[in-house]
Formats: sequence, C-alpha cells, structure tokens
Amino acid sequence: MPFPVPSEPVQRRKPRILLAEDSRADVLLVREALDAHNLDVELMVKRDGGDVLAEIERMDAGDVACPDLMLLDLNLPRHNGETLLARIRASAVCGQMPVIVVTSSDAARDRQMASRLRASAYFRKPSDFDEFMRLGELVRELLGIAHRPH
Repeated sequence: MPFPVPSEPVQRRKPRILLAEDSRADVLLVREALDAHNLDVELMVKRDGGDVLAEIERMDAGDVACPDLMLLDLNLPRHNGETLLARIRASAVCGQMPVIVVTSSDAARDRQMASRLRASAYFRKPSDFDEFMRLGELVRELLGIAHRPH
C-alpha cells in the first residue's frame, strides 16, 4: 500500500487593507500598530480622496478585488471621508467591506455620520502612542484573525 503523498502547504493570501490617509506620520503609526499585533497584511496606501474614489471605481468595474478592510481618515484632499464612505456603501461589489474610520475628530456630527453610513468602527487618533497601537487589535478583530504571537 503506497504512502500518501504530502500535499503542498496551502498558501494563504495575506489580508489586504486599503488605508486612506494623507499624513505620512499617521501612515507610519498605522504600520506600527499592525506590526505590534503581528498582523501580516498587504497595506495599500492612498493619500488623496480622488485616488481612493478611483480605486473604488476600479473595484466596481471588477479590475481590482475589494480589500478585506479599509482604514479611512475623514480629512483627505479632494474628497473627504464622508463622501468616500457613502460611495463605498453604495457599491454593489464592496458595499459590505468593513471600514474603520480613523480620525482625529471627536465631533458628535462625525460620529453620527459614521454610524449612519454603517462604519464598522470609529477610532479616534489618540495623542498617546500606546493608545494608537490599539488600532492593530481592532483590525485583528474585524478581520477575524486569531492572535498568534511570534
């Protein structure tokens, strides 16, 4: 009786995250937060609302796949986060994608808007580094990735 041939290990695709953020410092902090939680993800950074809108159009056209999650700053050049979140929720292809609003705003109006447009979470950028690192925990939770320490 022959021995079973071991199969090739299954290559799992890295989760893809679209980060809409114009601040280079905040992009670095987001990367740090993901690294701090051992999240092996593909991070696509768009620094302009127009670029984000164009990416959503490419998703709807089937030219690129929807990311697994989006991190969305509310204050972007050309198109703000509210416009972009409304456009994502109107998408037939990516409308159910989890979106975390990541903003310095603590305004009730912004929180209400995010809730009305079904943001998955609202993360106010803290001034404290350790608090910012908690973003990685929130991403892990929304992606449904079990914690595996390295």
